[in-house]
Amino acid sequence: MNELPVGRRVAQWRVRRNLTQQQFADRLGKSKSWVDKVERGVRRLERVSNLREIADALRIDLEVLLVESPDRSPAPVVDVERLRAALARYHLPTATPPPDPTRLRARLEHAEQSYRHARYPALLALLPDLMDDARAVPAGPTADALLVPAYGLVALTLVKLDRAELAWLAADRAIAVARSATDVRLTAIATVPLVQALRAVGRRRSARDAALVAARRADDPGLRGALLSQAALAAAAQGDGPAARELLDRAERAGDKEISRAAIEAARVVA
Repeated sequence: MNELPVGRRVAQWRVRRNLTQQQFADRLGKSKSWVDKVERGVRRLERVSNLREIADALRIDLEVLLVESPDRSPAPVVDVERLRAALARYHLPTATPPPDPTRLRARLEHAEQSYRHARYPALLALLPDLMDDARAVPAGPTADALLVPAYGLVALTLVKLDRAELAWLAADRAIAVARSATDVRLTAIATVPLVQALRAVGRRRSARDAALVAARRADDPGLRGALLSQAALAAAAQGDGPAARELLDRAERAGDKEISRAAIEAARVVA
């Protein structure tokens, strides 16, 4: 995905902002067809004024659209090392009293918002303590429901920061917690970052297989759509365009959440 055309960068950032093409077009005062042509490279963005309008609508600096790889900015080594150290901790002192799950959920939601808005320095500061506190919650469904998305968010962040091997470790931790949990939905949730981490390390066949297995077992339509779109991206990375398009069609039929539709639209641009 290096040296992406501007249109594909626009699509990536639109998805990060949880916008469908229609919602993005409304922000710009353009048609959905105009946005689609921009993202597919049919319509070239040659005027700086157009680029600036798009950057403003996406709440990013204009320079982000002009660099070769907008989501590959390196993280400060010390911050990534803090995250690595947190992942390597197995034994934590017992917290007295234990962390409040309600406050932890609020912190997790704040971290998820930071991810959606690509605030990676802030995330690198938040995630180590968030992981430690989630692991300090007494074992049970409440802890599982915090740990799986926390580990998953760590994995997704590390993928964006080009730390694929470390992302794979975090995603594997999420899967391990999910498989021992009573809530079967957690396995589907954990599989999404696992698939992204597998794709990042070049294991596209494994990513595709994992996404398809989880999609078959997922009862939630939105999760099934997200998993099928991840399988489509893995198929596209393998050069299997027909399979990618077929999986995207299935994802579109399965998904019923706005974020899933936005992700599917961006995946079509790549596939």
